Amino acid sequence: MQEISLEEMFHPKSVALIGASIDPGKLGTYPLQFFTTLGYGGQVYPVNPKYKEIAGRRCYASLSDIPGKVDLAVISLPAGAAVEALEECGARGVRASVIISSGFAEAGAEGRQLQERLRQVAQRYNMAVMGPNCVGFINWPERVTASFISVLEEGMLPEGNACFITQSGALSGLVVKAAKERGLGLRYLITTGNEAVLTLTDYAHYIMQTDPDIGFILGYIENISDGEAFKVCARRALELGKPLIFLKAGRSEEGARATASHTGSITGADDVYQAVFSRYGVIRAGDLDEWLDIAVLCQAARWPRGDRVGILTLSGAVGALMVDTCAETGLHLAKLAPETREGLKKVLPPFASVENPVDITAQIRARPEVFKEPLRLVAEDPNVDMVAVFIGAARGGEKTVAEGMAEIARRSSKPILVSWLPLPGTESLAIMQEAGIPYFSEPSRALGAMGKLREYVAKRERFLSGSYLNTLEGIEAGYEQKVKAIRQIFTEVRSQGRLVLTEAEAKAVLQEWGLPVPRGEVVSSLAEAEIAARRLGWPVVMKGSSPDVVHKTDFGLVKLGLPGLEEVRSAFWELVAGMKGIAGEHAMLVEEMITGNGVEVMLGARNDSRFGPVITFGLGGIFVEILRDIVVWPAPVSVAEALEIVQRTKGYRVLEGFRKRPAADLESLAEGIHQVSLLVYLMREDIAELDINPLFVREKGMGFTVEDALIVLTGPSHAGAQDTKMGGCKVGL
Repeated sequence: MQEISLEEMFHPKSVALIGASIDPGKLGTYPLQFFTTLGYGGQVYPVNPKYKEIAGRRCYASLSDIPGKVDLAVISLPAGAAVEALEECGARGVRASVIISSGFAEAGAEGRQLQERLRQVAQRYNMAVMGPNCVGFINWPERVTASFISVLEEGMLPEGNACFITQSGALSGLVVKAAKERGLGLRYLITTGNEAVLTLTDYAHYIMQTDPDIGFILGYIENISDGEAFKVCARRALELGKPLIFLKAGRSEEGARATASHTGSITGADDVYQAVFSRYGVIRAGDLDEWLDIAVLCQAARWPRGDRVGILTLSGAVGALMVDTCAETGLHLAKLAPETREGLKKVLPPFASVENPVDITAQIRARPEVFKEPLRLVAEDPNVDMVAVFIGAARGGEKTVAEGMAEIARRSSKPILVSWLPLPGTESLAIMQEAGIPYFSEPSRALGAMGKLREYVAKRERFLSGSYLNTLEGIEAGYEQKVKAIRQIFTEVRSQGRLVLTEAEAKAVLQEWGLPVPRGEVVSSLAEAEIAARRLGWPVVMKGSSPDVVHKTDFGLVKLGLPGLEEVRSAFWELVAGMKGIAGEHAMLVEEMITGNGVEVMLGARNDSRFGPVITFGLGGIFVEILRDIVVWPAPVSVAEALEIVQRTKGYRVLEGFRKRPAADLESLAEGIHQVSLLVYLMREDIAELDINPLFVREKGMGFTVEDALIVLTGPSHAGAQDTKMGGCKVGL
């Protein structure tokens, strides 16, 4: 499919309303009403053979009767007729359409067939199509109201710097109303519907690239179908400094498919979404309130330069709760400078606390004008990155307090967050809003939202520093021969009708890639086992080896620390007995025993059908599925990024040295994670799953060793499951 232009869709000079009506029960009534009454400056052509005129405008019997060029068609017809109308639009040269009609893929098999026909029509004419089964869109600045959303009956809502894109049409009206109540202005509302042609990714990519006045994008998502394009879009948003703030349904969803490895069994679909969001700086809100709280902060456009919070409160108890919230959200209590504390002593009563949190006491109720100076002192403190304020009832002085805060806010570039309980009147709120002061009903919401915004800012700083793999161009250079050699191993495995590699085969792959594995030999008889054990040196490990048995420990097929031939012989016959009935063709693996101080970790990967390869890291051994102390991250990763992944786990404390334990070799571990991420990315067409558990990390400077490994190859179900090219979305800019 060629690149699609969205210019005619979002900036039309002329609009045809196909299915326009005067019947309040018909959806086609409302776009015409809104285009007529809310200030759109272009040409509007109602199309309906039943009418000669609607709302003082000539109504055309068909699209072909319209004399001029049509940029955008809004179609409100039954599903079958909507497809025919789209065909007519394509033939007429209309390049953009919004299909409000329902009855497509959401309605069953027949509807899915209609939607496929619709998609084919759009592809044939290279048309930009929103929907079907959507509420349409609004472009506030140009008054393009290609929607039937009921909130427009109240008039055009306040304009701002946000774009709201939603995969739920029903949510759109609720959010627009809530945004208005919070003082949040929008530039665009876009409802994606069934996404037969264009997706949420396409709209976000276009809007953030073409509209310099867009500050951030709000998104409600249920599913991302174009994972690679989404990563490109999110990366670009991070570069531009235009946050993506997403509310995603389905956090409790279990993994979509059964997998053979530990990695697959502990990595659900939402884990991968969260990994992609974290990697590319997408701010994920936990609920609708937090979503709008973060948006209000972004609208104020005061970005926190650090995580140090100065707190002013007229309640010591609330101040203590705010300190707790800071700790829970990644923020830290600022240590006020001596000159700040001295200044506070001069303006606050002797019994007031001049340490952070600063208790301004209840004097604000009697003398609201004295609030301004403590706020100025804290806001100007060089040790403070942001100020959080809690105010209770001000007994008639709320306007004075609001004006004082507004004056300080205009002098400062630091975020000032106000929690006012109960919220003051509209005049005071307007004063704060005009000064760029976001207000909240409770402190925990203010600090929780700011914690996520600070995390975004820190992520963007790391991204721009170059420590991440921000481009994958040429990443395969130097690995061509290794890829070729490993692909030969995979070809041999597939020739035997297998997709699961034995442990020895998996370790051969990892060794070819440059990862350290134990010395070992595959044997099929006791004599061979004895010879191998002598050659390797004592003690040794013996394991059952069969592609039919993935988790050998569960079946007692791992014998550790064998010190001599007698123990090797006993282990051999125990393994033979253990393999009976659970494995077909099998052998045994004899390896040197890995000894010494160290920590066992788990490093895995899977090829996600939406987003491509992701890696998984956590503490290893048999408890990985119970503890679930894991981090999932998109592959590939840089060494610096790999270290960040390790630091995100609770087990990091063990690795860095805990209770006099020696620190593990974190540099070597980070390099190993980097290399595995390159392996699964460069061989993403071959590797479905990879599991190294455990990976034994020695003391600092001593490296690591792969103790056990599993690789599962892609089968027919993986073929074509994802677009692994580092491409962009379908939209041309």
